[in-house]
Amino acid sequence: MIYSYCKHCKAESPGDMCQTCGKKATAAAQRDVWSAAFLPLSDGRTWKSVLMALLAVMALCLIILFGLEALMSGNNSVAKMWQGNLPALIFSILPVGLLATFLVLFLQGKEILVYVLDPKGAHLQTWHEPSLKKSWARFQTADESLNVPNQSGQAMHLSQERHMLWADVQSVRYKPGSGQILLYHTPHCAPMVLRLTKQEYETAAAYVGKYCKGK
Repeated sequence: MIYSYCKHCKAESPGDMCQTCGKKATAAAQRDVWSAAFLPLSDGRTWKSVLMALLAVMALCLIILFGLEALMSGNNSVAKMWQGNLPALIFSILPVGLLATFLVLFLQGKEILVYVLDPKGAHLQTWHEPSLKKSWARFQTADESLNVPNQSGQAMHLSQERHMLWADVQSVRYKPGSGQILLYHTPHCAPMVLRLTKQEYETAAAYVGKYCKGK
């Protein structure tokens, strides 16, 4: 949702008009703010990255171990190794890694993502319920100073903050079907993902497009 700040009234109002004086805010005084609930366990991008990483580790182990053995001892020795327990251990990397990923993502639980788009760039805060296991599952310490009460008075823990300036955005990918806008600092790698509802998507896409024309 668009919010605007009136310098004259020193107040923020929903929409592009000041509710106190009725003046329309300039583009520089407007920002788009929304929040979204997110379950890390359901993130397909994370699972795809983990799967590719595990397959790469398996392939690397096979190439190094059996390649070195072939160079040093010949093919007969490689055949004996292949009949042993080593291949099974290497192939077990995949199911063990996927199971570990499932447990970590499951323990992370639900997150609340708070997004702000302003004339400088895109900003993200990730919040979750204060919990030792949820912080440890994110490989973080449970710093109680990061616990902040929300509007209902319930404490929430600030897990992460991320900022991306519009000048640093190299490319943008719009995915209205899945309610996502991907902002790439490095082309095709590690984007900042804006997750949106259908009601918020058009507004956010227009805001991003205004500052990322041609990207």
